[in-house]
Amino acid sequence: MFSSFKRVVLKVGSALIAPSGSGCSPHKLFPIAQFIIDCRQRGIEVVLVSSGSIAAGKRHFPKIDSADVSITMKKAMAAAGQAEMVSTWDKLFDFATCQILLTHGDLRDPERYASVSSTIDETLKHGILPIVNENDTITTDKLKVGDNDNLAAMVSAAVGADALILCTDVDGLYSANPKDNPDAKHIPEVRSITDSLRNLDMRTTNSVGTGGMATKVQAAEKAIANGIATYIIHGEQADSFPALLRNENPEQSSFHQKVQSTTKIIGSDTPHAPGRACCK
Repeated sequence: MFSSFKRVVLKVGSALIAPSGSGCSPHKLFPIAQFIIDCRQRGIEVVLVSSGSIAAGKRHFPKIDSADVSITMKKAMAAAGQAEMVSTWDKLFDFATCQILLTHGDLRDPERYASVSSTIDETLKHGILPIVNENDTITTDKLKVGDNDNLAAMVSAAVGADALILCTDVDGLYSANPKDNPDAKHIPEVRSITDSLRNLDMRTTNSVGTGGMATKVQAAEKAIANGIATYIIHGEQADSFPALLRNENPEQSSFHQKVQSTTKIIGSDTPHAPGRACCK
């Protein structure tokens, strides 16, 4: 039951925080921010994993062709946009936030992994909202996670979260991309992650994201391996968030039928203590 959880990790992608692909906007974040506030009021600690730094920094490089952006340029954009991304979130709250930038190496090395865990614990203990992102400025091919869905799953394990919520711009998991395939079938509940799910070709179709549904399935598999219940939820549907707090699987009404707008990846609904093994 969601309301019994004590700590959750919430991941928000670039398509929500920087929908134009150039600069951050709070337009689509109000329901998510209210959900974070509601969780905290109920005694549920929230760790926010947010993308958006590259999209935020992009506008500072107007002469760069979007179709031909080098890795070095993306790092520069991330450096220029990280502060704006965190500031966009900070303005939505009347409590303190903090920035935590990580690499895969931080989550692979046991000593640094323990440091990440204890630092986030301490910020939560003092009522501060941690805003986590991959440190794109210094990452290399050997030291990068590559997408924030998998980063969120790793952070969930590091902080002993009870649930992982992956916000997206579709109504959960489908058998194919519903934006391209009208015959795509919604999958409201997953009890086991099969090869057919792992092989879904649902990569992101927007210009600002790096993942897609495939990375969300990967993240869910990592999370449930650590006993962490996982939800894939439409981040723009305001009614979905209160429904979670009512221990309901949120529904979205259409003219002809009702469809569940959240996919829950069944793992363990039993809260557990922090201190998971570091991710590889």
